[in-house]
Amino acid sequence: MRGNRITIEIILAVFVLVHSTAFAHGGSKDVKLHINPQWTECSFQLDPALTQDAWHQFTKEAGMVTYFRPLTDAQPMGMGNYEFSILQWNTAFDDTKAAWNDTFVHPDTTHWLKEGARLGIPGFTFRTGVTDNIDIGAYWIKNPGANYGIWGGQVQYNLINEIEDHWAASVRTSVISLYGPDDLDLTVYGIDLLASKEYAVYSDWIFVSPYTGVSTYLASSHETTAAVILEDERIVGVQGMVGTILQISYARLAFEYSVATVSTLSFKVGIGF
Repeated sequence: MRGNRITIEIILAVFVLVHSTAFAHGGSKDVKLHINPQWTECSFQLDPALTQDAWHQFTKEAGMVTYFRPLTDAQPMGMGNYEFSILQWNTAFDDTKAAWNDTFVHPDTTHWLKEGARLGIPGFTFRTGVTDNIDIGAYWIKNPGANYGIWGGQVQYNLINEIEDHWAASVRTSVISLYGPDDLDLTVYGIDLLASKEYAVYSDWIFVSPYTGVSTYLASSHETTAAVILEDERIVGVQGMVGTILQISYARLAFEYSVATVSTLSFKVGIGF
């Protein structure tokens, strides 16, 4: 009972942290924002000033901002096991550039897209093992007060699972997409290859699993508004990742750093059975 209470307390504490930093706004920058008080949070609306070059840059960077990062190692979950998690991706990009300034509107002149160097995007994930070597996952979030949300899905296939040596290798495919905005469609497809090794820290209920991997992705954008006339963008990219999973009884904690044109620092807390 005490272990379960600690697990619940950890999850609640991180949920409060995610809620307090999610979709953070603020800052003081010498750029004129596009204003639309229809929404209380920064929302997607393409400005007539948006150029093809800026649209290209937006697609490239937004593909990395929204990329599906489940923060999991390469070991298979096992058939019938499952996990519920809260996670947050924090990506660094320059929101004063036209790529972001001309794709978003704000409720007032001081309400910036992000505060500091990174934009935090939280989300809820569910994973389950459907066979001994295949896991599936889903992701969802809706930005309260804005006109968009994000949904996604993923399949992970275990290639190698050395039980005695506690290391594994897996490949996974993913898709993630915006929903809600009237002005654009954005979808990101990904393939990850990763390897991990598990270490027992204490008895049979505390484990740590460092992992590393590489991803290739396709970011695809399409504008759907009369405000601009832009060609669709399809951009292929590559990024690397290093991370670690800490398992304490039923609790799952994870941290990951993704190396790409715009880097991402992510964390997750969850509970698995």
